[in-house]
Amino acid sequence: MTTIDMDRRFGPGSDRGFFIVMAVVVALVVAAGFGPSYAASLPPPGLPFWVHLHGAAMTAWIILFGVQAWLIGQRNLRLHKTLGWLSISLVLAIIPLGFATNLLAIQRGAVPPFFRPVDMMAADLLDVSLFAGLFASAVLMRRKAAWHKRLMLCATILLTWPAVARLIPLRALGLSQIIPASITIVIALALIGPLYDLATRRRIHPAYFWGVGAIVISHPLHALIASQPAVQAWANRLTG
Repeated sequence: MTTIDMDRRFGPGSDRGFFIVMAVVVALVVAAGFGPSYAASLPPPGLPFWVHLHGAAMTAWIILFGVQAWLIGQRNLRLHKTLGWLSISLVLAIIPLGFATNLLAIQRGAVPPFFRPVDMMAADLLDVSLFAGLFASAVLMRRKAAWHKRLMLCATILLTWPAVARLIPLRALGLSQIIPASITIVIALALIGPLYDLATRRRIHPAYFWGVGAIVISHPLHALIASQPAVQAWANRLTG
């Protein structure tokens, strides 16, 4: 299939509504996952300031993703492009804040009970790196709208795993089942886009093979990275 043929097949169509709906779904998942635990942590002594900064940056990203999808739905390309360039500054803040929050949380013992410190380190550091890669790819592909918005969606879904793992209903499964259950949910969330393409276009856009592929492969890579002696030693130094 030529580039022109692909652009026609994956033209706007009803995509505008789909990406707005996905933005709302992602926002609700993140709010349901982090909302209760964040609210419970607000009474004194509360959380360190850097946790609030990290939370504010991530919240801004989720809101921005939704606003950008809405602007495209309104065909306000000028403001969409302006906010797109501003989003680069936000991501440049998210990346170091993500790394720092992860390492400082491990250092102070704020690790969820379903994680070992080394697992949390490996997962967060890899996921932030993959998010940065997907975002950079989406920016580079900004002139190819079908690629751009699908890569942005995958980048955003990739970041939902910590929220999904904190969903209250998953606690009923027991600690040992929270990680596999949350991984299943995140992958299912990521597959909505390809399935929508298949239902509406009879073809999956190749952007999803990269974006969803990154999400799927990230989870076995978490375990592989966590098994490395150097990473384990790093985690032990932080907790020791």
